[in-house]
Amino acid sequence: MEHDSILQSAEQRVVSFETREEAVNFSRGALRIQRDLVLPNESVSMELVVTGTKALVATVIFYDSFRGNSAEFVKPLEELAASLNLPIVMRSHWTSWYEAAAALWPVIAQMKGSPLAMLQHCVGTRAIPDDGILDFVADTIVGQVPLDEAKFSIVEIRTLGGAIRSKKELPSGNCHHQFFVDLITLYDAKNKSVEERQVIADLTNRIIDKARDVDGLSVDFSGTHSQPDDVNSSVSSSVIFGTEAMAEFVKVLKKEVDPNNRFRFHPFAKLL
Repeated sequence: MEHDSILQSAEQRVVSFETREEAVNFSRGALRIQRDLVLPNESVSMELVVTGTKALVATVIFYDSFRGNSAEFVKPLEELAASLNLPIVMRSHWTSWYEAAAALWPVIAQMKGSPLAMLQHCVGTRAIPDDGILDFVADTIVGQVPLDEAKFSIVEIRTLGGAIRSKKELPSGNCHHQFFVDLITLYDAKNKSVEERQVIADLTNRIIDKARDVDGLSVDFSGTHSQPDDVNSSVSSSVIFGTEAMAEFVKVLKKEVDPNNRFRFHPFAKLL
């Protein structure tokens, strides 16, 4: 956690796509921009979200140490979209953390169901990802996840930024990742049969299994959204918080200061 003044500004570009191939091609280029321009810069972080509602959302955060022009910094993303003939349907500029955070609320508000079934996973790298890893993320994860079968599903591809990475780390595995991907599969159970839900779950699990075989890419569920609906993929609180003693301490403290469970890993998380 940081004071909100750590954020100087944020730029967001929303790109529309029609085919999965278009999403893959934009992601492949955007991931290289993320690696080559963002990861080496301690004053910047970036997130690319690919949605089942056919949007590519690129958000770049500029911390208080940033010196430069934020609009110029994101021009390569705009040029990438233009080169692929993909329209930029929204351009946003924010100067406070509250504005940037509020941009996520409409997305979260749509994540409703009766009940909502979820599979959430994280893969990432401790080092700067090479071309092979970036191509796998674009071609296999973005290219094959069940975005069509579960339209509210998203793929989040993020960097934390050096300003955050330089702080004391939390005692969980994937907090060490410089580059990481969350795959969140969301589907409304009332509109899917048991068989259809199983197909979606199997598709997601196959992607994760493929990620385990990629050199330099780790599959680590600790410290992520923590609420997969596949029991075998769930992580324990002791893994997320480092030790069983620390997990129990957090649970006790949380009951005291947050009895209504308003602060969670994710709006649907039930771990604590």
